[in-house]
Amino acid sequence: MASEDKFESVLSTRYCKNSPLVSILSETNKATLWRQLWIWLAEAEKELGLKQVTQEAIDEMKAQKNNFDWPFIRAEERKLKHDVMAHNHAFGKICPTAAGIIHLGATSCFVQDNADLIAYRDSIDHLLKRFATVIDRLATFSLQNKEVVTVGRTHYQTASLVTVGKRGVLWAQELLMAFQSLAEFRDKMRFRGIKGATGTQDSFLTLFNGDEEKVEALDELVTAKAQFSRRFLITGQTYSRQQDSQLVFSLSLLGAAAKKVCTDIRVLQAFGELLEPFEKDQIGSSAMPYKKNPMKSERCCSLARKLINAPQEALTILADQGLERTLDDSAGRRMLIPDVLLTGEALLTTLQNIFEGLTVQTENVKKIVDDEIAFLGLEKAMMMLTEEGVDRQQAHAVIRKTALEAKQLQATQKVDIRHTMADPFFDSVRDRVVGLVNNPINFTGRCVSQTENFIEKELKPTIAKYLDHAAGNVQLDV
Repeated sequence: MASEDKFESVLSTRYCKNSPLVSILSETNKATLWRQLWIWLAEAEKELGLKQVTQEAIDEMKAQKNNFDWPFIRAEERKLKHDVMAHNHAFGKICPTAAGIIHLGATSCFVQDNADLIAYRDSIDHLLKRFATVIDRLATFSLQNKEVVTVGRTHYQTASLVTVGKRGVLWAQELLMAFQSLAEFRDKMRFRGIKGATGTQDSFLTLFNGDEEKVEALDELVTAKAQFSRRFLITGQTYSRQQDSQLVFSLSLLGAAAKKVCTDIRVLQAFGELLEPFEKDQIGSSAMPYKKNPMKSERCCSLARKLINAPQEALTILADQGLERTLDDSAGRRMLIPDVLLTGEALLTTLQNIFEGLTVQTENVKKIVDDEIAFLGLEKAMMMLTEEGVDRQQAHAVIRKTALEAKQLQATQKVDIRHTMADPFFDSVRDRVVGLVNNPINFTGRCVSQTENFIEKELKPTIAKYLDHAAGNVQLDV
């Protein structure tokens, strides 16, 4: 059956089809990891003196690790209704020498949970590299536009002047904080290890004749072979699903930060100040051919909503995990965590494309600044008046009155700084303020230095470990 004739996840077929995550999270990789875990377990058991595990059995498993008879595996699972035992039988069938020691002492979650954790770790490693690239691209945009003056907006209304670059690092800071959350989760991830059916390690204690030190060493060895530096010391049958919730929450922070950034871009594109990349043959509307819709930012907002809402399901999975283990978590986790990882990848890929092609509509930005500078210069006038000994509250009241009167004139005529400062109250500072208006950068405070300092002192050091300087630009297929 052709792929177009059956439903497939849009994450893997549309938004992430070229991503390594599609392979990392695949059934084949999962089954390969299960077999690798059985090999590591056997190696560790042999290293600790378990005589029933032979080198011949281990070599056989290694030789057959990538040999999958999928029709047989599917048939076994239909019959047994147990995926791990179906794979156990399939591996034993092609490894007759090892068949008797595959999965020795283990429970299903030994392969299920530990393989999931390896796949999550490898996915996060990729996402952190992608995330670092996204933040780096935004830093480049911010530095390029650190002196481009634009109207600040609070409550979506005109506010004191800022620069495009300063606004860019506001966005970068939100993304960087989400990046740090994911990086910290990656550093603190814990492996399940070998714990047995209810977490007591009794089966392994039996295999090693009650030697607790060897059981502890076995747990440490398998954890090390999987290249984890931390492991759970206590589990039930599964590791705590709170760790899954922490992963999902870290990705939800990405979603929330990205939605804030992309909503801002959409608003600024509507104001005519920014333009997300619009390709040569791209069509904005089937009905209105002249339109350039911010569809990439809109897509990011749509994907972000999925991530923002995901923690509720993760928390429910945690809360419904009964006693040492119930299967309430199983189906939900199979869908939820791959989905949030792929959604994070789709979101970051689209963000990277946006930042690589985001342009400032400089002429329009300048026009908006020119239209508003007569009002925005008044804040500096208030500061100057206080230097002259004027009461700050009195200055605020006069400025409010004159500014609102001038705003009424703005509907029918151009208002300049001399209109808004016509009152004799401003005589002592008028010339100083008027002298500054010709260069609006004078009204942006520390925007330029703040942009530079944040990028050099915080952003670059934080992402340096993960940044691939050879990463190319992203071309989106859709």
